[in-house]
Amino acid sequence: MMIGHLMTTSVVTASPMQSLKSAAQIMEENDFDALPICDNHRVIGMLTVRDIAMKAVAKGMSLAESKISEFMTFETAYVFVDQPAEEVARFMIEQQVRRLLVLDRDYQLVGIVSVDDLLMAGNLQAILVSHEGSIKHLEAYQWPHLSAASRKQSLH
Repeated sequence: MMIGHLMTTSVVTASPMQSLKSAAQIMEENDFDALPICDNHRVIGMLTVRDIAMKAVAKGMSLAESKISEFMTFETAYVFVDQPAEEVARFMIEQQVRRLLVLDRDYQLVGIVSVDDLLMAGNLQAILVSHEGSIKHLEAYQWPHLSAASRKQSLH
């Protein structure tokens, strides 16, 4: 199955020239912890809650006056819409990320895929079996409130 069948297509984005306050409001309204930043429909980076907290709030910066471009991360991981779900799941495990941007072959943002999307589709389980070392990491990351024994039962 291609990742395009599993991804979320309604992706909310922001412009690098928007204020951190507007980004934080978008993130709060949509219950996001990361926001793709686009310029002319091209992804140029990501802004995370951590970026806002550690780079701006902790330093006493004004969220209303500070621009996203000053605090965003310019390098971001992505996959292509026509990549197989198993390949994407392996990449997520290797990169230890919970979500990836999904681009078309013209590098336009078309969606976002999360570990939850892969888990719900059942694509992660077979891959986790072949990546024994990653299982513990991903299970703990996905279900930190459960014991190791409970997490193992959740996957099987």
